[in-house]
Amino acid sequence: MGKKLGTTRSLTRGNIAKTPDRTGIYVLKNEQGATQYVGKSQQLKTRLTQHLSQKDIPGARSFQTRTLTSKKQADNLEGRYIQRLKPKYNVLKNK
Repeated sequence: MGKKLGTTRSLTRGNIAKTPDRTGIYVLKNEQGATQYVGKSQQLKTRLTQHLSQKDIPGARSFQTRTLTSKKQADNLEGRYIQRLKPKYNVLKNK
């Protein structure tokens, strides 16, 4: 898949604050490191902050990100990661 995701970091306000607020994808993982959710956003920092405050992905304890240059790249990469990782909280739509 080309360039890899960034380092796994704990899902905390401090770590999210270090995340660029740019377009990209993110992977939320549980305590055992299993992928729970793959998402995309045009503002990674903002979206991760929403996940943390809403606690909408049960068991999410850490995250990885990858910044990209366009929404189209994020859409494509998100779909590939969902197909490969089969996260518990993603629903893959037929295209």
